[in-house]
Amino acid sequence: MIKKLSLAGLALMLFSAAGCNSISDMCLEQEMACRNHVLAIKAWGTWSWCYDELDYPHDFASGFRAGYENILAGGKGCQPTLPPRVYWKPCYQNPQGQCKIQSWFDGYSHGALAAQQDGYGNLQTIPLSSTARQNFLNSKIPASNACFAETVAPIAPGHDELLEMPGPAQDKDVLHDGPLIESQDSTTIELAPRLYEEK
Repeated sequence: MIKKLSLAGLALMLFSAAGCNSISDMCLEQEMACRNHVLAIKAWGTWSWCYDELDYPHDFASGFRAGYENILAGGKGCQPTLPPRVYWKPCYQNPQGQCKIQSWFDGYSHGALAAQQDGYGNLQTIPLSSTARQNFLNSKIPASNACFAETVAPIAPGHDELLEMPGPAQDKDVLHDGPLIESQDSTTIELAPRLYEEK
């Protein structure tokens, strides 16, 4: 009995460990959704004075907050194809209901624009380090040379430089494997080219 309980406890622990990441992700998503909702409500409080003369302020405000939250969540701010399900009810299937739906769509666009003007357009973008480009270039150096490569001065931003990579000898390169030959003035030493026989 104790052995079965121990095995059941071990299995439960393994399954819970595997689910910790998904639970953590779910909690993180809920935290961000709550933050986005609060920021959208605050934004409507800040921007609402611009929209005092609206016919359907409640629907416009609802759309405004939805568009604002879309930008905060990393969206593009494009209007959705359909309004929220609350507007699908029969009470909205009349001219006044259609005007309320249109007011919601207008509010959505204005909320998305307000979020971008407030500087939240790239809130979901994770910034890269200032040395990311140099790290990328260093990763292109072959492994055999990477350990012994000399430290290069960091490249100034805006200047693109090519990284010279070692490669096979070109046709224009001359292979010198022969003996050393001294020049007549004895100040320089030249390599005598080896002559290869073609087989």
